[in-house]
Amino acid sequence: MNRRQLLQSAAAATVTLGFGSPFAHAQENYPSRVVTVVIPYPPGGPTDLLGRLVADGLANLWGKPVVAENKPGASGTIGGDIVARAAPDGYTLVLGNNASHGTYELLNPHTTPYITLRDFAPVSLIGLAPQVMIISTGAGPKDLKSFLEFARENPGKLNYGSSAIGSSPHLAAEMLKLAAGVDITHIPFNGAAPVMQAIVANTVQMYIGAPSTVMPQVEAGKAIAVGALSAERIASLPDVPTFRENGVDIVYNSWFGLLAPAATPPEILDKINADITTLLQKPEIQTQLANLGFIAETGTREEFTQMLKDEGEKTKQTIEAAKIEVEKKP
Repeated sequence: MNRRQLLQSAAAATVTLGFGSPFAHAQENYPSRVVTVVIPYPPGGPTDLLGRLVADGLANLWGKPVVAENKPGASGTIGGDIVARAAPDGYTLVLGNNASHGTYELLNPHTTPYITLRDFAPVSLIGLAPQVMIISTGAGPKDLKSFLEFARENPGKLNYGSSAIGSSPHLAAEMLKLAAGVDITHIPFNGAAPVMQAIVANTVQMYIGAPSTVMPQVEAGKAIAVGALSAERIASLPDVPTFRENGVDIVYNSWFGLLAPAATPPEILDKINADITTLLQKPEIQTQLANLGFIAETGTREEFTQMLKDEGEKTKQTIEAAKIEVEKKP
């Protein structure tokens, strides 16, 4: 039996016995000490910005410190694994997303450090980040339709960047290629910042990412926003048309949510979920999220779990259709 299984078995036993359990008292007074929210990505990115906003909001709500701690690497799975192996007491959480808790394990089934729905307890969805496509000012085309027409006439001559293989920008771009029937070469980078540099230099001609990442380049005149992958126009970007308005039927958002180690007591999970809901109902929090390019979105733990299942199936279908492969089959 490995360490994770031992932790889960011990936690299950103490919850069943009740008396003598370290969780029995904790459930009544949670949180009674510092809570750590692991952000499995580097500082400055969308996950980091959202994680710090949520950590500060929960700290104000609870009257206890909530520390946001960056643990980047391996598409978010280094930080995720730290939380999967942590004591299941509600004091160590992770802010996960499509890549760290979905795509990575589908692309790396034999080496993934965890399976999301086995090793984590979904706590609460927090928000969605609509994806926006930008193109280099040196690419030639100035809108989505002309860009796709150019791509069809010049197969394989255009490049697109992603922050990592299996990331939301990667999958969104592959969805576009499949839906529009175009051949655009993928160039993966280690993070969004170097992709933005490549866009400015016209090394890559296209990128799909969160508004908080792409819009500074657009506002600086170094890139052109040509379409949003949202169902409706993004409130903070009313001049950016949706893909559907351009005849490309794609809706794809990055999700962000809190997860805890699998054996965390349900009473603690329910409390965190309820407090996240309270936090996201605050107008000032909704405004801050909107300014960062997020849409506040929450729900029950059960709804979040079902969303993870549905997103996993959608991602699996995209990976298979686009023939994306990272791990070599044994």
